[in-house]
Parts: sequence; structure tokens; C-alpha cells
Amino acid sequence: MTWSDFFSSQLFGIILGTLLTGGFTGFWEWLQSKRSRGVYIKQKREELYIAVCQVLMEHEKYRRSHEWPQKCKTMFNELQGKMLIYSSKKIYDEYYKLDTEIWNCYDKMKDQRKIEEKSNEIADKIVKLATNMRKELGIKDKLQ
Repeated sequence: MTWSDFFSSQLFGIILGTLLTGGFTGFWEWLQSKRSRGVYIKQKREELYIAVCQVLMEHEKYRRSHEWPQKCKTMFNELQGKMLIYSSKKIYDEYYKLDTEIWNCYDKMKDQRKIEEKSNEIADKIVKLATNMRKELGIKDKLQ
């Protein structure tokens, strides 16, 4: 059997069809796997970002009243590992900067008017962080 006979035979067609089918199937599986990983990460980020917003609001509420229950510390500590794994660097840095600000800002304030002004400022920063989170997740409408 010569090469020209082989290339025109049914065996060549079967081999070529098998290779093409296998290649396309492998490529399709790879694309689906990549897409499902992206969806999984996005779902994890959505859950994490909801928890982050809840923790920041709880921290702000308790710090404004000069209380700091163990619940807030526990919630903060539980988020640290998840933030390192699932959040983007920008959101991670913004969250810790804001949380540190909440932690430190109310201790020195005694004047109720200044506390309310600071509370409004921090609420705006929480909304800005939430807007950045929504933008990262691909949610188009804005909170502000």
C-alpha cells in the first residue's frame, strides 16, 4: 500500500475523524471547565462581598456606640482567609483600610455631631466599596 492509497482509504478517514472529534471534544471540555471555574470564583466572591458589607456595617454600628462585641471580632477574623483567597487585591486593600478606619476613628470622638459626620463619611465609603465590588462582579447599575 502506497501513501496515496493510504490517504484515500477509509482507514485514513476513520483515523482523521477520530482525531478531529477527540481534539474538538477535548477543546470543548477545556472551555467548559474554564467557564465553570470562573462561575465558581464569581459565586464565591459574591458570597464573600455580601459578608464583607455586612461586617463593615456591623463594625460601624457598634463602634459608633463605643461597643465592640466579640461577634464583630469573630466575623472579621472569619473573613480574613476568604478575602485572601477570593477577593481581588484592590477590594482586599480597600476593605482592610476601611475596617482599620472604623476600628480607630470613634475612640477619640465624644461630640455626637462629629460622630454623626464621621458615620456618614464611613457610610459613603462602604457604598463606594460596594460599588467597586459590584463593578468587579459585572453588575452594571450603581448604588449612588
